Amino acid sequence: MSGSREMLVTGIWCALFMVGVLIDTVGRLRPDGVATFDRATAIIESRITGRAILILLWVFVGFHLFARYTVPHS
Repeated sequence: MSGSREMLVTGIWCALFMVGVLIDTVGRLRPDGVATFDRATAIIESRITGRAILILLWVFVGFHLFARYTVPHS
């Protein structure tokens, strides 16, 4: 059961990554309609609250990927 759960979560991470790439691609093709990843990040980073949220998000994702793929599980 644990193996299928890990596969599901890994699939969700991959899907989120692919959605991000898709949104960025659309943003590059239609710059007036959708912000690219770089532009959206710059907008978020313009305030201290946005920077704090990005750091917390980076720590959350990094910790979970680190714990999932580098720490041996029994």
